[in-house]
Amino acid sequence: MSEATVPSPTSQAAPAKSVLRCYATRSDPAAIVCYRLSKKAEYRHGMIVYVPILIQVPTPSNPPSVILVNSLDDIHPNE
Repeated sequence: MSEATVPSPTSQAAPAKSVLRCYATRSDPAAIVCYRLSKKAEYRHGMIVYVPILIQVPTPSNPPSVILVNSLDDIHPNE
């Protein structure tokens, strides 16, 4: 058996630059939590795909608009 062939880097576009989003829960709107929206490359069924992920980062001193959610569990990287 031969090893699977990995597509060349030029066969698929690189992921877009990450986006910073900040959230707070309705029960504690002063507790702001920020996430960087990024993409992780994974090898699936012979192809490289980019899967959206959230990475928690320190809250900047001037965060972007804060999104209120019922729970931090309501946050999904596809939004």
